[in-house]
Amino acid sequence: MQSKSASVIILSGGTSKRFGSDKSRALLAGQSLISWILASIPPDFEIVIVGADPMIKTTHYICTQEAPPGGGPVAGFKAGLELCTSNLVILIATDMPFVMAVTPLLLNSLEADDESVMYVDAQEFAQPFAAVYRMSALQRAFRILGEPQGKSMRELLAHLKVHEIAIDAQSSKSLIDIDTAVDLERAIAFLIPMKDN
Repeated sequence: MQSKSASVIILSGGTSKRFGSDKSRALLAGQSLISWILASIPPDFEIVIVGADPMIKTTHYICTQEAPPGGGPVAGFKAGLELCTSNLVILIATDMPFVMAVTPLLLNSLEADDESVMYVDAQEFAQPFAAVYRMSALQRAFRILGEPQGKSMRELLAHLKVHEIAIDAQSSKSLIDIDTAVDLERAIAFLIPMKDN
């Protein structure tokens, strides 16, 4: 990853209803999803986990929780942001274990007047949990948004100037979102050719 410094917020406090258990602790090649993410983050990046402490001693991070718990991803984002000290913030979800592999392009693509840079997949769906944000723009957007509990990411993004980047088919595999046991099997299959290379 290139030299720009950033804070990374990992949203890990979801209900995991579709998955059936805490997704962050689901195992992928013997490691939990949260372990995969933490291991992929450069050591000089600040890490804030919004959710329960995964008790992983090999990585330095701090934990927080939205208040009240269960307020949704926007409330979690705001809670994590309050502990960040960098001018750039990377937001990722705990169910996207490979996403840090494709964040360097986002950081390098951030232009002077951009307030956020995020990927858009082949279905033209924006990926706010694979995105880089400017701290000052986020602080302004949250002031405009008001109470974040129960708000959608779309409502928050409406107050930001977003630079969208189309992602190619190969790189899009790094955006695998594990919502179900079937998704976890897809992620395991994605790992097989990676190990062979």
